[in-house]
Amino acid sequence: MDWASVILGAFIGVAGVFGLTSLALYPLMRRSFLLWNFGRTLGFSLIALTALPATQPNWVYQNFGDIGVALSAACAGPFLASYLEPGLGFGALRRWLRLTGLLGVAAAIATPFSVAFPVLTAVHDFLLLVTIAAVVTGLVVAIRRGSRAARYQAFAWAPLIAVGVAELSYELATGQEYWLWPLAVLIAVVADFIITALGLIDGFMIIKRERDTAIADVREATRASTLDPLTGIANRRGLAQRFADAAAGRPVGLAVIDCDHFKRINDNFGHGVGDEALVAVAQALEGEDLFIGRLGGEEFVALVYAENWQELAEQARQRIDMGVRMRAPHLGFRVTASAGLAAVHDDDTLDSAIKRADRALYAAKDAGRDCSLLAADPDPGEVRLAQVL
Repeated sequence: MDWASVILGAFIGVAGVFGLTSLALYPLMRRSFLLWNFGRTLGFSLIALTALPATQPNWVYQNFGDIGVALSAACAGPFLASYLEPGLGFGALRRWLRLTGLLGVAAAIATPFSVAFPVLTAVHDFLLLVTIAAVVTGLVVAIRRGSRAARYQAFAWAPLIAVGVAELSYELATGQEYWLWPLAVLIAVVADFIITALGLIDGFMIIKRERDTAIADVREATRASTLDPLTGIANRRGLAQRFADAAAGRPVGLAVIDCDHFKRINDNFGHGVGDEALVAVAQALEGEDLFIGRLGGEEFVALVYAENWQELAEQARQRIDMGVRMRAPHLGFRVTASAGLAAVHDDDTLDSAIKRADRALYAAKDAGRDCSLLAADPDPGEVRLAQVL
């Protein structure tokens, strides 16, 4: 079995998938390390050309290997600079890693002129060694600062760095190229691709978890901003959001409910007991086809979603006394409430409906409290009140 051909075939398959995947992901993620990773893949593809027997006699293809090594090394520093996690204080390190790309480019430029100027071969090798040393230093610094991405890349690049250092040292010492280096490089590169892919997947999963957590936090903050912190029911913003929610439908009617003489609870028993009573009121008002919110103080609003909305609103008001007795039996007196009701018209906003219900509420207070009155508008200049039984 020709193991060199097998390894070359595996490399071409892995490199194609890896490089094209990086390129395809860039428009979606807009992360520059994907482009640098694609550049590394192209550089390694040039190295693969030198492993093809048919291309060995050609001088151009023989130089492709050295150019490919230089270009892949040139992309390594910028790749790592853009791949390291944000927020770990890598500003100076990122700039240093980006500059190493210039060394790799210089090594690639020196390669085609090495036949005419043999000294450039040593220059090429020296620049690559400096580039490798700089990238390794960057990896060490990033790992010491807790970079998870750098740890993955250290494992991914370790075989390739070892092969590169060994080959360059051999060339500097003997002036010749080790005959097995293209095959060794391909094996190391396949390992690089596999481990780097695992690191990218790990990074994407971390980004996804962070994004999901951020979205959940935003949703929770949004939800919290619509809730009354004491009672856990909707506040005015939550009421407005529900009123405008097309999925929930439009309420048929609305009731503004205010507890009667609530101040005496706070005066006689303290605000702690008063808060306990307000929680009891909120729980008592809950019911089918009702959406309850608190405007503030002891004033509540019920959005009613049924044709018998007046009856449901009145039943909710009447549940208040029993609800408070069960939760705060030590009060020793009834807690009643007055309510103003208003039908919700097609052109109503929450504020306009509440304004009409408020008029009826004030009238219910003037009528002796512990009752509900309905406000209707036969014309803009007149308000009619009706007793709700």
